[in-house]
Amino acid sequence: MATNKNIGYNVFPTTDNRSSMAAAVAGRLLHARNESLNESMSDFEGSANNLELVKTIEGRDFINDSRSTNANAVWFALESMTKPTTWIMSIDKRENISDSLVDIINEKVKHIIMVDVYNTEVYDFISGLDKMVDICDNLEDAVRTAYYASDAGDAILFAPGTTSFGMYHTYRERGDKFKDAVAQL
Repeated sequence: MATNKNIGYNVFPTTDNRSSMAAAVAGRLLHARNESLNESMSDFEGSANNLELVKTIEGRDFINDSRSTNANAVWFALESMTKPTTWIMSIDKRENISDSLVDIINEKVKHIIMVDVYNTEVYDFISGLDKMVDICDNLEDAVRTAYYASDAGDAILFAPGTTSFGMYHTYRERGDKFKDAVAQL
């Protein structure tokens, strides 16, 4: 059997050593997996930027779901809404708006506010959904528009449906900007 003289381990481990090594590797993988699961679960529902109730102002619930960076996450966020919803979104490609997303928009959303979207194909599609639609250049204007366009008892959901394209370093920063905009009302 060949031995590496520098560190003294068997290059071709015996059956017993292979079993021990397999058990050690499995144990480490299980430990890493448990840590990963714990981290994921602790940062799931009810955490910042994930269906986070920011504030209720004059009966309007402002909900931060800045983590919604794709259509599936937006679908889940909209599915979670139990009140008439004004949706602040930034989806910039028509192909990212699936049929199931359109179905949930038709069921739950009464007003759509497009922020930082410069794609006429998306605007034309969203405008064809028979919803009130506004376009805003920045998040502060979008929050203000949502506030004045909604009624007491409504939810205002920030679920962008896309990454921040370099406008913000992370979804957390984008979520903080949303919270700042709500605080300015």
